[in-house]
Amino acid sequence: MASAVWGSAPWWGPPPPAPARPLTDIDFCSGAQLQELTQLIQELGVQESWSDGPRPGADLLRAKDFVFSLLGLVHRRDPRFPPQAELLLLRGGIREGSLDLGHAPLGPYARGPHYDAGFTLLVPVFSLDGTGPELQMDQESCHAWLRLPEPVQGTSAREAWRDCLGPPVPCGSDLIQQTQREGISREEQSPAGQPHGHVLEPDPHMCSGKSPSEPARPEWPQQDVTDLGSPAPRKDQGTDVSEAPTESPVPRPPASREAWPTLCPAQVAAWFFATLAAVAHSLAPVPGAPRLVHAARHAGFTTVLLATPGPPRRLLLFDLIPVVSVTGWPVGARSHSWAGPLAPESAAFYLVPGGSTKEQGASCWQLCFARQELALKARVPAPLLQAHAAAQALLRPLVAGTRSAAPYLLRTLLYWACERLPALYLARPENAGACCLGLLDELGRVLEAGALPHYFLGDRKLCAGDSSAGLLGALAQLRGDPARALRAAVEEAKVARKGGGLAGVGGGGH
Repeated sequence: MASAVWGSAPWWGPPPPAPARPLTDIDFCSGAQLQELTQLIQELGVQESWSDGPRPGADLLRAKDFVFSLLGLVHRRDPRFPPQAELLLLRGGIREGSLDLGHAPLGPYARGPHYDAGFTLLVPVFSLDGTGPELQMDQESCHAWLRLPEPVQGTSAREAWRDCLGPPVPCGSDLIQQTQREGISREEQSPAGQPHGHVLEPDPHMCSGKSPSEPARPEWPQQDVTDLGSPAPRKDQGTDVSEAPTESPVPRPPASREAWPTLCPAQVAAWFFATLAAVAHSLAPVPGAPRLVHAARHAGFTTVLLATPGPPRRLLLFDLIPVVSVTGWPVGARSHSWAGPLAPESAAFYLVPGGSTKEQGASCWQLCFARQELALKARVPAPLLQAHAAAQALLRPLVAGTRSAAPYLLRTLLYWACERLPALYLARPENAGACCLGLLDELGRVLEAGALPHYFLGDRKLCAGDSSAGLLGALAQLRGDPARALRAAVEEAKVARKGGGLAGVGGGGH
């Protein structure tokens, strides 16, 4: 029987060879193959558990309860601290781009040498709604002033916060009222109603404070916050606490609106740290509880390092930021994004301590849209998130110990990429390598330009800072061989994972 023939070959033979693939997946700048970069990014994701998301373990749960117990006792010591504060826990510390605090000193901490994993906790110490004090914002920047009128809900805010008052808003500042007076009611969650599960997600999420069992009592040698050096090496876990300077109260100001005093973020941060340190002194030791081994105030926030009991012992970094929670939406802020509306009926944002210019004065707060970033990151395609995480891992050693704003600029570029590029392109796993290189290239252009448009306040800019020139050189060197840098990051992640890094969150090197 004659056999069927397909062309010149019998049908049962091997298929003809595929045509040669054109060399279109080569990075022009470095010559690296995009397919190899994508594979390295995916491997790095596996090693740092990005693919399946972090699985909170007992160490992380105990550390969270330790911090929440301190905050619960802060209220007992000073009633100005709200008893039922709605907290926002973010994965990653400030040095990893969790928030934009301007160019304030962040301390000499580096993931790996000093801690395994970092977190940011926004702690509202003051809340505003449509009937609260006036919020004044500078039209030329992302800063705002919080002016305290005489009566606030039947009490005197000036009297209650007299040790945290700043001077009135500088004269001649071009200000507009920013808070929408919608009278939106906010329902605060009870601390007891917050479950222990779901402590940390791939993105930030809301969690309410509560008071678990008493944590262990640290030992507190005295140091001056202005003379803070490097944190203790990982093998030296003796307690290290840097005290905040004492601020003198500001005299009672006149009653005219123009002369209303402002709530000073620097003094609020000093009060928060001093009260937290005093509370920690009074705690009784509990076997098996985390131990506070380092605490210091840097600019407007407090950094604590907690040692878990183990084994294996891990060091967790928490950046605690006293913030003002504002109900409403700033006038002129973006209301829609590629992911949908940004300002629903229950919209709210934060005021955080941030770097301010000499002209603006020391009483400036900085607008923060962490809630909205939570919603945005949940809509970012997974391959782009992996590309951003890889770019962040490559950037981390370049900015360690500096005041560079590059990590948060990189995060903002993530949102702009979603606005600019097709969702189908960003969602294809094979494009992760190209996306990672694109983010690094965009960051280089931003550093060269010195500014990046604010994602939420489009008519304002995020400043790259004075360290841009030095970072540009290091970034160009990294960009010349991204495959080598990614291989090094993968090997570091493997070593950290085998050596007892934080399981399910991504450990740093020991």
